[in-house]
Amino acid sequence: MAANQPALQGAASAPVGGALLLRSALIKTGKFWLLFAAVVLLGFSRTNADPLFHALVLAVAFTAIYVSFGSGARMWAFYLAGFIFFAQLRSYADETGLPVQFDYPIVMEEVLFLGQIPTIWLQDRFYTFAEAGFLEVYTMTVYLSYFFLPHVLAFCLWKWDRPRFNHYVLAFVITLWIGLLVSVLLPTAPPWLAGQEGYIDPVYQVVPDVLGGGESGTYERGYTAAGANDVAAMPSLHSAIPFVMMFALWKYRGLKWAGVWFAASMPFAVVYLGEHYFVDALAGLVAAGAGWLTAQWTLEWWRGRAETRISERGGAAATVNDSSDSHLPSETAG
Repeated sequence: MAANQPALQGAASAPVGGALLLRSALIKTGKFWLLFAAVVLLGFSRTNADPLFHALVLAVAFTAIYVSFGSGARMWAFYLAGFIFFAQLRSYADETGLPVQFDYPIVMEEVLFLGQIPTIWLQDRFYTFAEAGFLEVYTMTVYLSYFFLPHVLAFCLWKWDRPRFNHYVLAFVITLWIGLLVSVLLPTAPPWLAGQEGYIDPVYQVVPDVLGGGESGTYERGYTAAGANDVAAMPSLHSAIPFVMMFALWKYRGLKWAGVWFAASMPFAVVYLGEHYFVDALAGLVAAGAGWLTAQWTLEWWRGRAETRISERGGAAATVNDSSDSHLPSETAG
């Protein structure tokens, strides 16, 4: 009988192993379809103008994403939720009824640059309407990279440096929402719009001029799909996010100068292209610094809280052990 026991145990464990494999396959399949449903819902929500419908769809979508990711990657769910909710709400931020500001950035520019506005000065000297020279190609490449490079960096940090990834994600989302809050409370026109309205000399909007052959319809449709807001110039998030990326890369000796180059190139690009004033870019640096420091303080607080809980649990366990051991005779007592 004893000789047959291993064989019987192996036969019994085979169905159990098969059940576990089936369960694992079903869970993975379910996660895949949850993510697929989330992507479909997010895409569908972009075509509906009802904010309540947006909120409902996004809540369902991110519940699916959170369940699919699990606790091990909850920061990805936070990253996606923070970014997409920001993009959704930003498209409504110009409907608050607050007056659009034109004058104060112009005054600040003229004070800083002795009566000159850098966008006008640069375009007068270097830009020919709808022509793509080296400067236009360079600045447009830097400008458009904003729409994908921050996400590439997030993926790389997640892959190779999880603590830095957590810091970057938190700072990224906080910076976006600082920008959103300011743009809601202080809607501000960019240089190209101020030029159209006669507040300053005419300013070209270079990206649609060049990409659209002088017609901005394609550019405007793309920006509308991305949840753009024409009066959200202050602060420049196009400048803020590269500064957050620079802070994230600063600890890596081989990459920090790439971060510095990108963070320095973006303000020049947005000013030259007519998308922002220099003071908008400067405010972007302030927003990025606030976002990075707030993320750092939040993570340190969370880490300290976790360590306190662990030490308290350890102290409680030690107290229990001490009280139970006091009822036991010591080795030297008898």
